[in-house]
Amino acid sequence: MQANNNHDITKGKTMKSAHYSRGRSPARLALVVITATALSTGTLVFAQQASAAVPAFPNNIVVFPDRDFVSVEGYQDHAGETALVEVTRPGSGAVGSARSVVSGTDVAFEINHPGGVCWGADTAAKVTPDIRAGDTVSITFADGTRDETTTQDAAVTQDMTLEGSTLTVLGRTGPNVNRAQMEQRVINPDLGATDVGRRDIRALPGPLVPAAKGGYSSSLTFATDGTFLATYQFNDPATAQIAAAADLGERAMAWQQEDADGNRQGLTIAEFGELGGPGMGGCPAGPGDQPAPSPGAASVVHSVDKTSMQVKWTAAASQPGAAAVTGYSVVAIDQTVTNGQQVQLGARTNASTAQSTITNLNPASTYTVEVRSLAGSRMSDAYTVAPAAAPQPGDTTVPTLALTPAPEPGAVTKTNSVTVTGDGQNFFTTDGSPVISGGLPSDTSQLYTGPVPIAGPTTLKVAAFDQAGNFQLIEGEYAPLAGSTLPPAAPTGLAATAGQGSATLRWDASDPSVTGYQVTVYGTNGTNGTNGTALPLSAQPPETTARTQTITGLAGGSTYGFSVKAKTAAAGFGAESQKVTTTIQPVTDRLTITSARWKSGEFRVVGTASMVGATVTVHRVTSTGAIGAAIPGALATVTAAAPPGIGDFSIRLRNGAAPTQNPGRIYVKSSNGGVAGPFTVSNG
Repeated sequence: MQANNNHDITKGKTMKSAHYSRGRSPARLALVVITATALSTGTLVFAQQASAAVPAFPNNIVVFPDRDFVSVEGYQDHAGETALVEVTRPGSGAVGSARSVVSGTDVAFEINHPGGVCWGADTAAKVTPDIRAGDTVSITFADGTRDETTTQDAAVTQDMTLEGSTLTVLGRTGPNVNRAQMEQRVINPDLGATDVGRRDIRALPGPLVPAAKGGYSSSLTFATDGTFLATYQFNDPATAQIAAAADLGERAMAWQQEDADGNRQGLTIAEFGELGGPGMGGCPAGPGDQPAPSPGAASVVHSVDKTSMQVKWTAAASQPGAAAVTGYSVVAIDQTVTNGQQVQLGARTNASTAQSTITNLNPASTYTVEVRSLAGSRMSDAYTVAPAAAPQPGDTTVPTLALTPAPEPGAVTKTNSVTVTGDGQNFFTTDGSPVISGGLPSDTSQLYTGPVPIAGPTTLKVAAFDQAGNFQLIEGEYAPLAGSTLPPAAPTGLAATAGQGSATLRWDASDPSVTGYQVTVYGTNGTNGTNGTALPLSAQPPETTARTQTITGLAGGSTYGFSVKAKTAAAGFGAESQKVTTTIQPVTDRLTITSARWKSGEFRVVGTASMVGATVTVHRVTSTGAIGAAIPGALATVTAAAPPGIGDFSIRLRNGAAPTQNPGRIYVKSSNGGVAGPFTVSNG
């Protein structure tokens, strides 16, 4: 979304983020010109880890705390990449997260808003966060790029009041809010047909001043108790009545930074009267409505006499901000039905216990085991362990069990991990404590779910149990490989994603001894085909400890090859991975729309572009949000403007050449491939 003094703000939940202004108010700035620098394709540039900061235009993170809604804008240089958005709270850590793909248009993506993704998308935190003042909303990309917005403590606190032709709005500001970077607005589309001539009225810090378009004067003043007062005095009492009739229209806007062009970065828009929680169907509940989370990875082991069983489960993790787990309910349900009833045996545990032994079982019965977590007055759905057949009397066959590598009797086996195989349920300890107690897994034993890492001297004890209560035990002494001189294996899964003049690489590697990676870039020698010539060492990217790297400054339309190799402190670099290739997207010019206005007999669109001489055309937006037909005659050539590397365009259709109705939303396209939009055309 671009800075625009003429953006309209719609009401309530129909508001799209591209419909509000980030730029200066019309009383302060008539036209915003955004500078841009064309990407040089002559030099390779390698993305480095950046510290978190407020996004720089045209990128932004806009937070709507009352609706728990976030709009991510811009980030066209990451188009097609997946970004992680997290909400973190001081003292509490992450309270919400979501992943989404950057669209490449003005609005990269939205969270908890129609057309966007839900909180919890592609993350483990399946909860809609209750976004509050002071919460940090960050965006992170695979190349380490990270920006963040701190939710501002500024909000309207009560319904507006009308006395005669004067409308007042009362609110609050926290001590950390920059009051010079605030604005209060009242939105009612019906105002567009009055002498106000637009959908909203606005108050900026300072005394009463007339609005640029007329119809009213406004002021925004602050008191020592942290309150603010927005005052609107209307020229026409009837207009005052229309403004006061706005439904959910009072908003407080506060931003962290404002650049030289008036762009409001790190913007918070608080909407009085709007409800939080999921804003679209199918999104997860808020923390106050979350049920108790379900435990998982349960195991059941019978005793030898079949009259008891031990149940272990993985502790349940509460969703961020939701009620903490206070305990568990574990029951064994006899599958035999007698007089319409099933016998149920079990217990409740506290939150720190993740196992229970159930006694007095019928050796001849088959039982289903259900484990539920408790959180306050809430109980989760059951994590059910499928019923096991009743153990056969006289079954004394022990389950198979094997360790790889096998322990060496009387010696220490050197390895970095141990794999357990067999046909029973496997449990282990690594601290030398017993793995079996009373014929059942010990309290300190863990259920085996994957290779056991060996990071130091380890006494590993492993037991395998079957449903009849038979078990087998293997134990041995292990230690990690010391100073191995074998080079690391080549990373696997290397993939390249092409961008404009860039490529983002990602790969897989699981060797814990790896200390770094080196990407090799293979050039094209002036052709669009692949070959095996690596670029000079001076043009190769630096080493990285991450499993991703972005290389920019590549020639658009050319095909490059890439490989990656890993190194360890003891052995240095290993072999290169399999090479992958990708064709780089051409670098298009960057477009912005600084204003778009329509009135009867006139249609005007003004903006900037990074490539002088390009032809820009205006297009309507289809019902699906795509770029539609061009508006006849709505085109212009980009002309040079100061500073160097930036150009202006101005399209003006008058009288019969202008559209007979407001086009609504538009895109602007450049002959050099740039696109800006969708953008809302204002009246007036």
